[in-house]
Amino acid sequence: MGTDLTKQDLPRPAASVWCSYLDEWDRSLRARNRPQTTRYNYQLAVTQLAEFLRVDLPGYLVSCGAGSDALSDDDAAEDPTDVAKAHVEWFVAWMIETRSVSTALNKYKCVQQFFNYLVQEEEMARHPMERMSQPDGSTKLVPVLSNDEVAALVATCSGKSFIDRRDLAIIRLLFDTGGRLSEVALLPLDGVDQKRDCVLLHGKGDKQRVVPFGPKTGQALVRYLRARAKHAGSKLPELWLAERGGRAFSPNGVKLMLRRRGRMAGIENMHAHRLRHTLAHEWQLAGGNEGDLMAVMGWSSREMLRHYGASAAEVRAQEAHRSLDLGSRV
Repeated sequence: MGTDLTKQDLPRPAASVWCSYLDEWDRSLRARNRPQTTRYNYQLAVTQLAEFLRVDLPGYLVSCGAGSDALSDDDAAEDPTDVAKAHVEWFVAWMIETRSVSTALNKYKCVQQFFNYLVQEEEMARHPMERMSQPDGSTKLVPVLSNDEVAALVATCSGKSFIDRRDLAIIRLLFDTGGRLSEVALLPLDGVDQKRDCVLLHGKGDKQRVVPFGPKTGQALVRYLRARAKHAGSKLPELWLAERGGRAFSPNGVKLMLRRRGRMAGIENMHAHRLRHTLAHEWQLAGGNEGDLMAVMGWSSREMLRHYGASAAEVRAQEAHRSLDLGSRV
């Protein structure tokens, strides 16, 4: 995709008109004091829609048997005010097929906010998603990682290169703190407190929380920071640096890195949320305090305990079933 980044590391599509509307929308989001993580997620989804229309839609239509002329004009690829319901439906269907239902649902909601703005500002006469149903986000258990899988993932970063030091620190920090991808990927350099061994994470709704990390994560961070001090871009305020170019390492870069490291470790579909789910799983499996887990994970609703604890509950139920051995009583 031909995405670019603004000075604030917000994604942007190749088409200039889409960029103009995104810049305008972002100004309104900043005026409403929406946090960087929310703005990033909103605008990443819209950028992905724009690039899907520009690059991927014709081939996707052919693969679905619809024919490349199913949407006869390509104006929507250049101007978001020309987007129709069918454009968004194809995009959501493509997201379901290439990512997951939950990802498609997230993109649906983000894109919906963008078109809400365009309608409110009278840039569009009618909302393209007006009679569109959101994808069925039926809950599926996120597969947690075993100790062997985590060890294999960490082992892929056993070298002493800058990339190995950086990737190991990111993986350990994600696993140790349960931080969201955007929270860890967008950490500023001064967000790490080496004296108290903790990080300051900026979560959803601009909520902040301090989360401690253990000795192994602390060691990985110290080793990365030594390598970072000698690296191009060391004066940047962002914690994570790209391999080349003296620039920050973007959240999308972290996502791709995790996928690549996962393949190296023999783990399919590796992503940051699996590390977050694994922490919640292990915490609840060990009988940890649920209120403390909510504080560490940045949750305000107890519903998240049920969602993230589903895999641990399943394991506990299996263990209880085995220990009772009811089938042997007859």
